Amino acid sequence: MQDLVYPLSQVRWLEARHEAKRQQLERLIKERFAKDHDATIRSFLPRLFGLWQGERPLAALGLRVGHTGRLFQERYLNENVETVLATRIGHLSARQEIAEIGNLASRRPGLQRYMFLHLVEQMADEGVAWLIFTATPEVANGIHRLGLTLERLMPADPARLGAERVDWGNYYDRRPWVMLGDLKRAHQALSSRGLLPGSPTPVREPLDAQPI
Repeated sequence: MQDLVYPLSQVRWLEARHEAKRQQLERLIKERFAKDHDATIRSFLPRLFGLWQGERPLAALGLRVGHTGRLFQERYLNENVETVLATRIGHLSARQEIAEIGNLASRRPGLQRYMFLHLVEQMADEGVAWLIFTATPEVANGIHRLGLTLERLMPADPARLGAERVDWGNYYDRRPWVMLGDLKRAHQALSSRGLLPGSPTPVREPLDAQPI
């Protein structure tokens, strides 16, 4: 399982629990969004995770679990996230079982998919069952290439952001959607294929270096 530049076995998944690490991830996120979308990122999700090679971050994502406050994704929705989810699955889930991700950024193609594998494992350990996030077609396709199914909830309408819309540059030109993922099903599917980082079985399927 190799990236075109370095072996992924040398890359660590790590939450930024200290300010210095967090600042490194914030800089990476700002730099990538500015370069990729001409966007200005002014806020970050409460928890930041990264893929690190030594002391250098290669990719980052942010996380917020639903019971800690209003989710950014709820700005796009007509109802709170647990109500939206209940209409899909037929019963109400607690907010602590729902998390959102954002602030996705990476220096190399393919790393966001590898980061997603770590995220699935992390969330399973924390008891999170559902993931909601905004995805461009490129990000959604990268996750689909892992063999996982995402459900489209609605287009991410930038008009709902008010004055903040201007900070996002051309991001919304890519027509992102609010997506929902079943983390329990994802964990089961990836584990059975030996793709999770902590899998007791060898990884049998390579992650190519195409962009996510």
